[in-house]
Amino acid sequence: MKKTLLLLLLLPLLIFAVKKVIDIRKGASGKPANIIVATQSIQGNLQKSLWQNFSQGGEEAIDMISPIIPQVRALSPQLIRIDHVFDYYNVDQGNGAYDFSRLDSAIDSILKTGAKPLVSLSYTTPDQSKSGQSAGEPKDWNQWYALVKATAHHYSVQKNISGIYYEVWNEPDLFGGWHYGKDPNYSTLYIKTAKAVADGAQNSSYKIGGPATTAYYQNWIKSLFKTASSNGLRLDFISWHKYSKDPSSYSQDIETLNEIIADYPQYFDIERLITEIGPNPEPDAWYDSSLSGIHQLALVTELSGKVHRLFSFELVDGPSPRSDSSSGWGLITHPNNGTKTKPRYYAYTFLNLLNGQRLSHSGDGSWVTALATKNGSNIQVLLVNYDQRQNHTETFPLTLTGLTPGKYQINIKSYLSQDRQKTIEVPETIYTENIYLDANSAQIWEFNKL
Repeated sequence: MKKTLLLLLLLPLLIFAVKKVIDIRKGASGKPANIIVATQSIQGNLQKSLWQNFSQGGEEAIDMISPIIPQVRALSPQLIRIDHVFDYYNVDQGNGAYDFSRLDSAIDSILKTGAKPLVSLSYTTPDQSKSGQSAGEPKDWNQWYALVKATAHHYSVQKNISGIYYEVWNEPDLFGGWHYGKDPNYSTLYIKTAKAVADGAQNSSYKIGGPATTAYYQNWIKSLFKTASSNGLRLDFISWHKYSKDPSSYSQDIETLNEIIADYPQYFDIERLITEIGPNPEPDAWYDSSLSGIHQLALVTELSGKVHRLFSFELVDGPSPRSDSSSGWGLITHPNNGTKTKPRYYAYTFLNLLNGQRLSHSGDGSWVTALATKNGSNIQVLLVNYDQRQNHTETFPLTLTGLTPGKYQINIKSYLSQDRQKTIEVPETIYTENIYLDANSAQIWEFNKL
């Protein structure tokens, strides 16, 4: 009887223990990789525009790009995004007068890196907003219209920056408490702003879009589609932010977006921009380690061909050290800390080694993913082993089909590690190599026929 009673008392603990083991095993389970690259199956040009974009946050009300221009230029950036353009740079001087000198400095620094600016049209100052707080709904929409019109005219016409992007606000669901279905209404903000940009930029080359929400929210996207189409407004891109250590969650957002676009065929080719990305919206030790670099590489393999542009947040740290010993989100430390490049910076120089046309491949696993390219007779395969739990190693087969038999030199380039090379003989059109990757490591295998 006592043994039975003891067993009954311990049963809940035993069940919990068994459940915990099952949960742990479930969390550790996954699909191993079996990468097969079809070297004769071209999927179109490799779009480096996927990763060659960066965001700079509102850390300081100064030109933060100027001290790091050479380091940023070395990454071949295409677009650099800045926000806080109105409340930080004192553009509106009142009574219809505008001073663009401080904002010009930031925009000119972006241009000196070789990139074009993406200007997040934000925020109202306390004296401009109905609530008396920064980022609030404008108390005078005519004043807002005139400010935006003058800004678009200054950069698109007077400074003649072709291909500039205008993004309507930054994180409206957070800053200003905007809504898609009630006041303060983002639809009103987009209508007023898009008309002002069109009137200011005139016939110049520019793009406009939004809503740049803190995450992907399908109702915001639907609302913006309805607003733009029903009011005859330009909508060249849609944008949102995403911070997650799980690359597959980014793809899940894209799948939902594709379902929405099916109901709005006029936006089938619209640009899809994630204008802030990173592993964590809060400061995290990852940002100072190679983990953030591997995360970036994994995102590129996950999202290539699915989204047009990713914007890494951010280029340079703010001035204050963080309480968790992390210096910030930047690829580069603040000038107070020596403008030193962090490991994530080198993820971009590593990605820039890829060239040519994208090849079809299959066999991505739960941890190891790939991206393959072909440039003439040169074949490149980016292989990334990413595990946010930081312990998964894997040995997997890499198979290339459609090869021309003969002798090949293989250059193996490793992210943040030593490169090596070897020569092989390929007697048939198919070649398989078993590859071992440490946890959170990446390599580019280059095959050159001799």
